Amino acid sequence: MNKADTVHRLDEQTIPPFLLLVQPGERRRIWKDHKNPAQIVLGATLLGQPAGIAVGVVNGAFADLTDLYVLPAYRRGGIGGALLAALEKEAIEARAEQIGTLYRPDEHTPVFARLLHTQGWTTPIPRSKVFWTRCAVAFGPWVSRYRFRPPYETFAWPDLTESERTRLAERGKSGWYPPMLSPFHRPNNAWDGESSVGLRCNGEVVGWCLTVREAPQQMLVDILFVDPPLQVLGRGFMLVGEVIRRYCASGGDYAYWRVSPDNEPMLRWSRKAFASEGLVDQYEEWVSEKTLTR
Repeated sequence: MNKADTVHRLDEQTIPPFLLLVQPGERRRIWKDHKNPAQIVLGATLLGQPAGIAVGVVNGAFADLTDLYVLPAYRRGGIGGALLAALEKEAIEARAEQIGTLYRPDEHTPVFARLLHTQGWTTPIPRSKVFWTRCAVAFGPWVSRYRFRPPYETFAWPDLTESERTRLAERGKSGWYPPMLSPFHRPNNAWDGESSVGLRCNGEVVGWCLTVREAPQQMLVDILFVDPPLQVLGRGFMLVGEVIRRYCASGGDYAYWRVSPDNEPMLRWSRKAFASEGLVDQYEEWVSEKTLTR
């Protein structure tokens, strides 16, 4: 049995050797946020050497497990469980009430799902299909061909007026759009001002496609909504094209979006519009959660 000597919270001085355990992209993200009090980074040592790492982020009442890795030689000895238990304890101390994780099953062994089960997490289930593209390959014929014309008008999201914001908030309360597609899902300054787009029809805001610039060369297409009668006309897909044009023109490169497994129209469109040559990656994400108790 390879039990950890210690599991402890890492700081700026102790984190560097543990970062070597995770992939380069994740390494950069963790280090970038290492001074963010919302991020929790825990390290496990065996015989004084780094053996595993767990990373979580607390956002209000919810905590997110973003990374959990144990060196192969030290697995099946309880290190992963010790890291997970310690992360849950830290999350509770930060006043989180629930913890969850979103992960690629193709990048995790069945041991990971079993570990979650033994710790009392829910059985992992599919949450979304993720599609990635790049500006160099994204411009299929539909992107160049579909352009909005009067009475439609696209506008940069920062140009949304205060009266329009008030009107959208009121319409949201009436159920016009689902809460998960609300343009107020994030603070207004969280949306990328260069690629986030709104759509007006006859002067009324009827849709939006909002993005997050996660890095200078990486964009998440986070929220897409258009007035239901316009959805069958393909206006939402046209908004995605407008977003990609603006993003690529601003010097971006990678872009990705998530689609619910039961959203067949969007799944079909994502595969058809970009085709195999326009997608650089596509994969499933699974989710597991746990209610935390003090």
